[in-house]
Amino acid sequence: MSITEKSGFEQARRNWSSRLKAWARDRKSRQRYGPEAPLFAERLWIPVDQMQHALKYWSTKQSGTVVTEWPAEKITSIHNIEVVRACARHWHDNTPWEETGIYQKMMEYIRQRGKVDRLTSENDVRVRYEELDELYNIVTQSGTLSPRHELIKGNFREEGGILVHIGPDGAPYFGGKGHHRLAVALAAGVDLIPAQIGVVHRDGLTKLGAFRDQS
Repeated sequence: MSITEKSGFEQARRNWSSRLKAWARDRKSRQRYGPEAPLFAERLWIPVDQMQHALKYWSTKQSGTVVTEWPAEKITSIHNIEVVRACARHWHDNTPWEETGIYQKMMEYIRQRGKVDRLTSENDVRVRYEELDELYNIVTQSGTLSPRHELIKGNFREEGGILVHIGPDGAPYFGGKGHHRLAVALAAGVDLIPAQIGVVHRDGLTKLGAFRDQS
């Protein structure tokens, strides 16, 4: 198990909590939007070449929610994301992790918050990026990024995966959760990635089916 993942007890507790949340939210969503309504923590399959932008505005707590707002001023290119740039420098340009600036950024977060992604020390950070190198090698060889249920036994739907919102134009937008897995997919040249649904703009509901059942 990765150093950033929940313990077995924490994972089991989240699975039960998520099932209860999904039961209530899915029922209301289907009542309002019909059988094709977005579901809490639903797994989507996103063509990487279609996801060009990021919109960090909502969190995983709003997964499967339909919205009518779309804060365009907060949209940025996924290639402007610091983690994505650092990972590309490391794997494509052979820049040591220590020289990408990512260690320093993670340690800054730890000093400010006490921990980040369950990392609490410089050694934890080093272990994390050693694991990421291993994941990159696996994904490069296989050409695929595994969905969450293949990584975590009993994981509910795609909860904990790369968060992706569906915009009013029907395009996928990275939602700010799963930076490292996204960076691995981009650097390894993966064509299709599993993602946890974020929010869906009402005007994008008719496009949702294009991202389902592609596994």
